[in-house]
Amino acid sequence: MKAPKKPIHRKRTPFYWWRRFRTHKSLPYKATLLDKIRNGDFEYPEYFQQAEWELEWMRDEQKEFIANYHGDNYMSDHLYLDIEKRARKRWKALYEDGMKTEFDRMEDFKTKLCKEFKFNKNKLVDIMEEFGGTTEDLYFHVAELQGINVDTFNRLKKYASNL
Repeated sequence: MKAPKKPIHRKRTPFYWWRRFRTHKSLPYKATLLDKIRNGDFEYPEYFQQAEWELEWMRDEQKEFIANYHGDNYMSDHLYLDIEKRARKRWKALYEDGMKTEFDRMEDFKTKLCKEFKFNKNKLVDIMEEFGGTTEDLYFHVAELQGINVDTFNRLKKYASNL
C-alpha cells in the first residue's frame, strides 16, 4: 500500500509528538465483547503501518534534499543526517507504541473472552495459535466449543443489563 500524503500543521502534544494520525477510538468498557470485536478494538494496531510510512517519507525527503543540494558530499551534511535521525526516532516511537498496544489488546482480548465464556486461558492460547480466521470468527468458535448459542447468549446479556 502506498503511503498517504504526509500530514502537516497538526496540533502536536508534548506527550505524543511522534503520532501524525488519530488513534483508534475504542468502545467504552461497558460495551459487549462482540460489539468491541466488531468495532476493531482488538485488531492489529495501525502504528506499524504508520512507522513504515515514516521511512518512506524519509526517503522522499532525502531524495528531494539530494536533488537540491549544491555541495560536494551530501552524505556528510548534518541537514541530510538530521532528516534520517528525525525519521528513525519517530519510527522507533511508533514501533514501540505498536508493540505495546498489540500486547495490551491481545491480553485484554484473552482475558475478556475467557471471562465471557468461562474458558481456560491456556486452552484459549492453544486454540488461537491454530485458528486461522478473524477475531469475530474466533469468538463464535469458542462459543461453539462451550456449547453456547451466541444469539441467545447476547440477548440474555442485554436483557440482564436492562433490569
